[in-house]
Amino acid sequence: MVYFLSHKNEEIYSYSMTALDGDVDKIRPVDLTRDVGVRVRAGYAYAGRPYEKEHVPTCIELEGPKRTITDIYSGYGLFVDEKFRLAVEKLEPNVHQFFPIDLVWKDGSHAAHRYWFVPCNRLDSVDRAKTTFEFRGLWDIFGGPDKLLVFSRSQIGSHHAWIDKYIHAPMPLISEALKAELEAAGVTGAHYNHFPETD
Repeated sequence: MVYFLSHKNEEIYSYSMTALDGDVDKIRPVDLTRDVGVRVRAGYAYAGRPYEKEHVPTCIELEGPKRTITDIYSGYGLFVDEKFRLAVEKLEPNVHQFFPIDLVWKDGSHAAHRYWFVPCNRLDSVDRAKTTFEFRGLWDIFGGPDKLLVFSRSQIGSHHAWIDKYIHAPMPLISEALKAELEAAGVTGAHYNHFPETD
């Protein structure tokens, strides 16, 4: 199986956040070279390429009441904890970016230490023969419940976290092996949306 990874948000309300340093509007990939698939643009949306660190914030203020911050949390993509980082590094050492970020409350008190996780693999990972969604330069994955999105193990190879260059989605994809590592480590706040995988 292959999984889209996102934050399972169980908070009652949606709270905003504010970067106290850096400049999120100026975050950009190191390499903006055009290739096939979803266009790589300036901004913090995942592109499967590393990001320049110059404007990445190191401290973010959370709105709303003090509450438990799960190990995976939504913010400019995904904020993740040390358990998550170690699981990824175990399977793919020195591939992905983990920018340290301190989360604080409005009164300045500490909420959590996390990393901004940036997946740095950009793959064509969908099995085009088995997938029944329409392909029009990109995969149109909003075709209804009778459509099937199938991934190719041979195209994924030894990768464990990636962005598919032909899917316009803000979430990283992960392997069965990485999901197992995250579950074994007790990582909280993960939502896994699974899809079949062929040889």
